[in-house]
Amino acid sequence: MSARDEAARTLFATVFMLGQSWRNLLDRMLEPAGLSARQWMLLVAIETFGGEPPTLTQASDRFGASRQAAKQLALRLEDAGFVRIVPDPRDARTLRLHLTERHREFWDRHADEHREGLAALFAGVDDASLATAADVATALLAVAREAEGRS
Repeated sequence: MSARDEAARTLFATVFMLGQSWRNLLDRMLEPAGLSARQWMLLVAIETFGGEPPTLTQASDRFGASRQAAKQLALRLEDAGFVRIVPDPRDARTLRLHLTERHREFWDRHADEHREGLAALFAGVDDASLATAADVATALLAVAREAEGRS
């Protein structure tokens, strides 16, 4: 096995283990609020659309899950008061996901705690290595989404 193949194999396995560890940590952190890591990720995906509430399909594509899975998460988030699922005024068959004031208030109230948690996750990693890791992860995500047919 070449050095490149070995590095790719190690990175592939490490990314899976890292993702699971981060999901476990996030689940524990969000549990008191009644949220899960997957629900949080859907909220993040919705936020990336800026001012225009995304359709359920757009959000599920950005989130990287099926429309059905994203809808189940969105329904739970709606029950918790974090989103509103609203038919599009131009086409009632299309559902749009609107973030609520409760969503904003929750994250504003916990912003410092989340910044500290994020900093702790990357403690011991120098700025240059972190920037390189971010670039590599972004490139790998683009390749994976291309392979999925979801660029």
